[in-house]
Amino acid sequence: MPHTVYTSAIVQAPLAKVWPLFRDFNGLAGWHPGIAQSRLEEGGRHDAVGSVRYLSLKPSGFVREQLLMLDDPGTALRYSIIETDLPMRDYVAGVTLRAITENGATLVEWWADFRVEDGADLQAVAAAVGQGVFAAGLAALDEKLRA
Repeated sequence: MPHTVYTSAIVQAPLAKVWPLFRDFNGLAGWHPGIAQSRLEEGGRHDAVGSVRYLSLKPSGFVREQLLMLDDPGTALRYSIIETDLPMRDYVAGVTLRAITENGATLVEWWADFRVEDGADLQAVAAAVGQGVFAAGLAALDEKLRA
């Protein structure tokens, strides 16, 4: 059965500053504390649907992800994991950003649907995605943009 993880946060920066950091499919290592290195494979472009990125994770591990959708007017993107050493499969995730006109901040919604490998602890994997990837990334992004 698929499992969904959803996280949202307010980033205290305008949409025009936040969106470029997400839409750069190869830029995650520049702001996410869990990413040691990111590289695009086979000459892929950072904003081209179909591009594949290879992420080296901290403290160890890897993920290969493919950009499935990039919607600049809607400030949204979708990607999938195509290979990982983590105990999950059928992983599809998305990010949507919305301007908060009241104070110039940005609402970021980040979600993923996935299945865990047989024998894997669903709660541990869901916490790793929700807290370790999404919440930690959004907190680091907010801190980076406030500096």
